[in-house]
Amino acid sequence: IYVQYLSVSKVNEKTLVATAAGRPPDIAGLWDGQIPQFASLDALEPLDEMAAEHGIDASTYKPIYWHGCNYDGRLWALISTPATIALHYNKQTMLDCADALRARGLDPDRAPRTLEELDAYAQAMDIVRRDGEGRINGIDRAGYLPLEPGWYINYTAYWFGGEIYDPASRRFTLTDDRVVRAYEWVRSYSRRLGGSRSLNEFRGGAAGFNSPRNPFLTGSVATEQQGPWMANFIEDLKPEMNRWHMSKDEERRLMDAGQLSIEDRRRNYQWGAASFPSPAGGLKDVSFAGFDALVIPRGAEHPREAFEFMAWLNQQGVMEALCKLHCKNSPLAKVSRDFLENHPNPYIGVFEQLAWSPNVHGVPQVPIWMEAAEELNYVAQQVYSESMPPRQALEQAQARLQAKLDRYFVVQEKRRAAERAEGTSR
Repeated sequence: IYVQYLSVSKVNEKTLVATAAGRPPDIAGLWDGQIPQFASLDALEPLDEMAAEHGIDASTYKPIYWHGCNYDGRLWALISTPATIALHYNKQTMLDCADALRARGLDPDRAPRTLEELDAYAQAMDIVRRDGEGRINGIDRAGYLPLEPGWYINYTAYWFGGEIYDPASRRFTLTDDRVVRAYEWVRSYSRRLGGSRSLNEFRGGAAGFNSPRNPFLTGSVATEQQGPWMANFIEDLKPEMNRWHMSKDEERRLMDAGQLSIEDRRRNYQWGAASFPSPAGGLKDVSFAGFDALVIPRGAEHPREAFEFMAWLNQQGVMEALCKLHCKNSPLAKVSRDFLENHPNPYIGVFEQLAWSPNVHGVPQVPIWMEAAEELNYVAQQVYSESMPPRQALEQAQARLQAKLDRYFVVQEKRRAAERAEGTSR
């Protein structure tokens, strides 16, 4: 079996077009949020039988990832690489602000454990400019910003015990009090840091993620919500943050000699990772778990050969090698000691623990999730800019998205009814 790899932009759109035209690739790479859409459009080959033949079942994966590969009672995808999301924090900034942190009763030698602590840590590390009347009109350093980078802002409700969508009733749940509370927390940062003008100025002066001027790398943002791959980007863009107390050669020499523990390795990193906190008295080890998926489009010419490759990729040794290269945790239930101890990210155990947490969540399994994500991004911008109160913005989004989803299911049912009628007539 030979695999010819083709990297394309807008892979989801091109895969749908190729499938509709009857000339799909044997394997396509998608994102987890697209699986329900493609499955409900009958654009994918179900994988249940081939997976069973290769001994791949629910026990192969961590539950959150297996759940994400299934939709409407069928298996549609396997995973290429996954991730969970944690709090990343700059240890040097926390030490620099040790007096301010201790004055608030906080420990500069550890990460915040509750959302209230995170807010207090952030305020202690903020550096702001004020006008003659004492109002904030500029930010030099932010202890935390919900929209930096803001990739997971749509899932904030999870940390407050809320849900975005109820698959049983096929209804969005954006007006739930816990969801509203999550967006009120997002708004609190805008209000505290001078409003949208100062925030937009601060974020406008920052470079993109894949840049040495990434705000976390420059120290202008002290904490952020990110995935395990952050260790890779730090290594590429600001490697000295991975060599806080010893060189990489010295670290490797001690590791090879068995003289460097995971804790020793972590102490050599200027940054740390920990569970992103929830409100006091709330849930523990909450996280969002996402993944890149491999699927077989409907009508693929070589489905069995395609699955053979997918099954090979999901062997423990192969998957762990790939996840190390991507600096990610493993989706598999079984993880080797070598993976945990010699992973390029010394905090990979944090991300593994979060992937097993009973409070980890995936993308809502709704077939219009990509549209929903855009809508929720708009809500976050409205809330952050204070152009609309959180509840009102969420009520409007709820109405728009529910109407779209109801129409989607009606159209799909009509399509399937027509296909059944055509099959009967034949």
